[in-house]
Amino acid sequence: MDLMGTPAEGIVSCSDLIVLAGAMSVEKCGGPSIPLMIGRPDATEADPEDRMPPETLSAEQLKENFAAKGLSVREMIVLSGAHTIGGKGFGDPVTFDNQYFKSLLDRPWNNKNDNMASMIGLPSDRVLPEDPECEPIIQEYAKDQDLFFKDFSAAYIKMASLGGT
Repeated sequence: MDLMGTPAEGIVSCSDLIVLAGAMSVEKCGGPSIPLMIGRPDATEADPEDRMPPETLSAEQLKENFAAKGLSVREMIVLSGAHTIGGKGFGDPVTFDNQYFKSLLDRPWNNKNDNMASMIGLPSDRVLPEDPECEPIIQEYAKDQDLFFKDFSAAYIKMASLGGT
């Protein structure tokens, strides 16, 4: 997006617009309001292909991937809660809530009576409740949406501060 000639020129970066759009989407879907600062520098080159973890990683590999970015296991779990919006079978696809965590604990992909069960979630979602370090955190967020919102806001702000390449 070209901001030249607008009041935002030199103040708001394209990187800012991306994280602001994400935060606004969460809020518009019923999630928390996430206070973000502006002034992120734009990346000078494209992110490497492996910046986002593949959906086929094990829980241990996911934890290592997020740790390499400076994010804790709790932050990885809470940020994964963003999967509550969209069309992967974790409740209403336009509502940001803690249904993702409730669904993880129910493991609906194991329902042999549901022909669509295999379409629910990503492989990387399904490994989380099987991990002994992740499962208690999932239980916390399944029980307490306010805690999920509070922790999600903090982790989103931290993730947004990591920047691009």
